[in-house]
Amino acid sequence: MMKRRVPVAVLVEREVYDLYLSLREEDDFKRAIVRGSGVLKNDMFAGEQIKKRQIPKYYVDKYGVNNLYRLRLDRARRCCYTIIADDDGVKVVVLEIFQNHKSYERRFGYKTS
Repeated sequence: MMKRRVPVAVLVEREVYDLYLSLREEDDFKRAIVRGSGVLKNDMFAGEQIKKRQIPKYYVDKYGVNNLYRLRLDRARRCCYTIIADDDGVKVVVLEIFQNHKSYERRFGYKTS
């Protein structure tokens, strides 16, 4: 069994934070975000690593990422995050949260019906 790797922090981009704040406490999406954050706090490798050649140019251009992971929050919702290291230790940075599978498919350039 693989050992869990706990980050020193789980951070979120401003747009993700603003979205989170805009949701009501009883919103299922907000609950999914909280659960996902808890999963990442316990194991930064809980998500599926995206192959370098499949990382959307959007993330490379906007954030300069060289690693990207996706985590299923529930049946249709996903979040994308990267892992960074600095003097304080290894951190998870949530870059984007998708409210539905269609927006996730668009970001990754998948054909949607």
